[in-house]
Amino acid sequence: MIEEQQDHWYKVKNENDLKTPGLLVFPDRVRHNIKSMIAVSGDVNRLWPHIKTHKMPAVIELQIEQGIRRFKCATLGEVQLLVDCGAAHILFAMQPSKDKLLHLLELQKQHPEISFSTLVDNIHSLELFGELATKHSQQLSLWMDLNLGMNRTGIIPGPEAVELYQRMEKHPWLKPQGFHAYDGHIRPPNLEERIEKCNTAFQAAEQLKTSIEAVGGKVPDIIAGGSPTFYPHALRGSTFLSPGTTLLWDAGYSRIWQESPFLTAAVLTTRVLSKPAENLLCFDLGHKAIAPEMPLPRAIIMGLEDAVHRGQSEEHLIVETPLANQYQVGDLCYALPYHICPTVVKYNKALTVVEGMPAEYWEIKARNYIL
Repeated sequence: MIEEQQDHWYKVKNENDLKTPGLLVFPDRVRHNIKSMIAVSGDVNRLWPHIKTHKMPAVIELQIEQGIRRFKCATLGEVQLLVDCGAAHILFAMQPSKDKLLHLLELQKQHPEISFSTLVDNIHSLELFGELATKHSQQLSLWMDLNLGMNRTGIIPGPEAVELYQRMEKHPWLKPQGFHAYDGHIRPPNLEERIEKCNTAFQAAEQLKTSIEAVGGKVPDIIAGGSPTFYPHALRGSTFLSPGTTLLWDAGYSRIWQESPFLTAAVLTTRVLSKPAENLLCFDLGHKAIAPEMPLPRAIIMGLEDAVHRGQSEEHLIVETPLANQYQVGDLCYALPYHICPTVVKYNKALTVVEGMPAEYWEIKARNYIL
């Protein structure tokens, strides 16, 4: 059981006023997590955190207050949010299509005070980026995206990657920043095993850097990892670090990184809708209220940690528990999502809780893909 399930830190004093399903965020815990990110990194200037988890101006502002200036994002809506919040460096960590790149170039033109960059992993995209940068007379900063075994995006380190990087270096309107490497597939719960697997995979990036520099190239920087490999890459001392889930944390990563310094800073509120049969409870926590992309259970219901999650539909979650007779229709419960990132995006705003009392709402602003 996750250690922090053993107390009632998540409870709100006037529960009758809470809306369900709803998202609660705990600012003091978010601040703790930001300070922990800085401590793990060893230097605030190494942090390049992703905003996909929270998508909230308030969370970005809390990070900026602590000296974090670089941010990573994956949608144009998130880019615009970072622009509005005054981020100094914005990495659009999705290899852009033509329409998205044109939008980035326009933002770059409008905001010369901000450093923009994005990813590339193939010759076809590189040629397109070069043509558009030339046409609009704008220098475009690029990170070569590496595939270190996740097989989602990126180019496999080798001769083809050396050639791609060399072509980037030779183009007058393209500016290579180095490598971007996301290794989200590396997530053994055992820390030493996770460090070993991370280091083994990263050897390909180090060898590629050596190969490029051996023929006169320059790899200024490397951005590596996400939340699961945040600590292993932090030990390296020579890379930028881009965790994201560390800001709110969730039940899934709590199992992967059990000894982490991060606290769960967001929970869901849900109520018992019905008691359809013996030992069954129906909650208003359906697909529309929580990320449904993984097998059940998709959340830990506090107080019902051992309940069996029997089924879920758009509006309903059915759990089986011998404790069902202790609950009445209308009772409030709290749930920890296993995957907080695609859960947050389902809500327009989050209710903050300070010292057990509801406070202000934080807007979840960057929910749109298209501006």
